[in-house]
Amino acid sequence: MKKPEKTIILLTLFTILTLISIITVYAVHQNPTQETTTNTLCTYTSIATYYFTAILEPNTIYDNKTTLEPNEGTLYTKITKQINISLTYTFRANLPTETTITYSLTQTLKTAALQYETNSTTQTTTNQTQIQITIPPVNKNALQAIKSTIESETGASSSTYVVEITPTFAINANTTAGPIHQIFTPTLLINFKHTDQGNIITIENLRQTKTDAITENQTITRHDMINQRYASYILITMSIAGLVFSTRFYIKTKPRTKKMSLGKILAPYKDLIIEAHEPPKMSPETTTINVETVQELARTAEILAKPMILTRKPEPTLTIIDQNIVYKHKPQ
Repeated sequence: MKKPEKTIILLTLFTILTLISIITVYAVHQNPTQETTTNTLCTYTSIATYYFTAILEPNTIYDNKTTLEPNEGTLYTKITKQINISLTYTFRANLPTETTITYSLTQTLKTAALQYETNSTTQTTTNQTQIQITIPPVNKNALQAIKSTIESETGASSSTYVVEITPTFAINANTTAGPIHQIFTPTLLINFKHTDQGNIITIENLRQTKTDAITENQTITRHDMINQRYASYILITMSIAGLVFSTRFYIKTKPRTKKMSLGKILAPYKDLIIEAHEPPKMSPETTTINVETVQELARTAEILAKPMILTRKPEPTLTIIDQNIVYKHKPQ
């Protein structure tokens, strides 16, 4: 009986559908049902802008010019007497603020082997968001005197050194978005060094900024992702139910193969068969050939003019003995 086509189609369809639904469930679970976004409520910035004027000794290279300002030329150590520095600090926010700023300043001489604080100021508090600060002048002779004194005491010496000017601004402000707390330390570096140009002074970090923000994290529930998960659960439930139904339907409609009795199998060859209670005794030199079908064994019996010996225990077996060769077949 030919297997019904509908059962195979149904079984294949629901097997594929179940695989697709499993993949779908896995895929939709890779997407979170909640997302966290960060909203910026207020941004604020601290800006430090330094300006300097170098006082020069009488010189030839700059035609006895007495001062140099930023971008006007190289500061040579031997002709530079003093550097006057000012600092403009500005605080900005994109929301109205009630601001309090506390600031102080330190000036430090640093070499490869030592450091020495040459100046410092006490803390000052103001409500102004723009502050003008005049920094104590950097005097070359005074610095070299301090450096020579320390080197004579420690025995350590260095041909290059740095003056660090470090203001510290502590900003506290109130806004409609929340409080602001910021620490800003815009450090200015004045380097005294030897280069291919000679002994020069370089000034770094004339403009510095620091920007922060007041933020708020917001968690959003993705209802579209939740709905996709529910839809995938429905799909996998239906596909599994369909697979169970189609499997049972396939098993119930699967044609059953009728097993023929031993008697019916051997009936056409009854004239060639003799029955024995026990299997024939075999010598060690006997060669056994297993024959695939009873028909082939029957033809062999006719050719050899030998009977087929039937033994029923331990299982039905047909045997032909031809001297030292034994032909066997086990009917199913």
